[in-house]
Amino acid sequence: MARAIKGAGATKIAAVTNIDNIAEIKHTHTSELVIALCGPIGSPIGNVAKTFKDCLEKKFGYNYAHILKLSQQIEKFRGQAPSGNEYKRVKYLIDKGDELRETYGAGVLAELAVSEIALDRQKSKDGAETFEPRRVCHIIDSIKNQQELDLLRLVYRDMVYVVGVFAPQSRRTKSLEKKGMSLQEIYTLIDRDSGEEFAHGQTVRDTFPNADFFLRIDSNSDSQVEARVKRFLNLILGVKVMTPTYSETAMYAAASAASNSACLSRQVGAAITDDKGDVIATGWNDVPKAGGGLYAADPNGDPKDDNDLRCWNKGGKCHNDDEKNLIADTLVGELVAAGMIAESDKEKVKKAILANGKLKNLIEFSRSVHAEMHAIINAGKNGITLVGGKLFVTTYPCHSCARHIVAAGISEVYFIEPYRKSLATKLHDDAITEDESDTNKVRVLPYDGVAPVRYLKLFRVPPDSRKSKGVLLAVDPRLSQPRFDKTLEALPTLEAVVVKRLKEKNLI
Repeated sequence: MARAIKGAGATKIAAVTNIDNIAEIKHTHTSELVIALCGPIGSPIGNVAKTFKDCLEKKFGYNYAHILKLSQQIEKFRGQAPSGNEYKRVKYLIDKGDELRETYGAGVLAELAVSEIALDRQKSKDGAETFEPRRVCHIIDSIKNQQELDLLRLVYRDMVYVVGVFAPQSRRTKSLEKKGMSLQEIYTLIDRDSGEEFAHGQTVRDTFPNADFFLRIDSNSDSQVEARVKRFLNLILGVKVMTPTYSETAMYAAASAASNSACLSRQVGAAITDDKGDVIATGWNDVPKAGGGLYAADPNGDPKDDNDLRCWNKGGKCHNDDEKNLIADTLVGELVAAGMIAESDKEKVKKAILANGKLKNLIEFSRSVHAEMHAIINAGKNGITLVGGKLFVTTYPCHSCARHIVAAGISEVYFIEPYRKSLATKLHDDAITEDESDTNKVRVLPYDGVAPVRYLKLFRVPPDSRKSKGVLLAVDPRLSQPRFDKTLEALPTLEAVVVKRLKEKNLI
């Protein structure tokens, strides 16, 4: 048994040992980055990938930035895509990508990317077993479903940043037309890319909202793309003093408000800003209570508060779903009574009715006030005008909220998560548009900037990290370090798990 070190020098030895330990651990930290791009078909993802590569290599001192195209992995295992016809080429890649995911798992393309990154690190050391920190970035072009995103985050944690790249549909359509596609072909691919109805398919519509940074490309200007990419890199590498935009603060306020919701379906938050960008009201979706306002948690922390009559505490069921079930039962009963279906087919017919989009998408029977309406009500309580204001909401507004937004005089709406059930533009095409250039209507646009989940991590800095002896610290971009240290000790182990699974699937 080792003897305890005592005496006056013990504290000094312990302090030195502690410093040595810290220095040794810090030596394992790496500047490596993984940037995964995600976006709907027709968005300039390739251009954004190249811009990241150029900026990292030329302005931030990265030894190299390697673009990993997942489409090349598809061709590697399923054959070269046909050339000469862009529609057939893209359709082939989607078909074969789905086939690979169905056969080997929904995250297989991300697994292959991890294998490539691990192999690249070994090559840089001539196959040696030790791993040294490197100034390298791998840019993945592009992930298409949630399992791919989940795998990358499990392996690389804070080292991976997911960037959602979006261009207005008019621009995406024009880009695909230039490649020789007809409008029918374009819309077919856009619908399929957005969200296929099976787990191994492309689900960009569901994956995109989980990005760390949203990049909306609304012009053909390369300088616009470069400026946005540089800002993001300055943020994650801590090069400059960076503060959030009004839009980022407003969307963070909306996301924070959403956490108040106890809705059994989804938590939604909204924030309204005035024409100067200041947040003037927030709201979330939940059940209203007599006397005004919404139900809230018991301030004394009682989880069984009898005065809280939200759905979770009133039968524990979603009343919207309950009413839709009653409608289906009524319809089936009427069909049986009319002799149109047999009694034995009741359950089968009911299941088909409930699965139908028209009934499935009904939201009229929810007890909750929607987040947008709650924000508008809160502004009204304080006598605040909303004319010319902007609304930031975590989910695309439903058609019911849309008419209130128009009536309130709000000029712009920004959202993160799409909402397939919304009929906003269909029912109110005279007043609402998704066209960025149409300023005569209420514009509903995808959000652009740092995602709320990264807001505090990227904009909150340690005390005195910006100055030394009262003077602003100057950071050389070429020597900058990622804000969130990642030790190399864990990486090879996690990558090895993925590589082992690929070997078991005979893919490497």
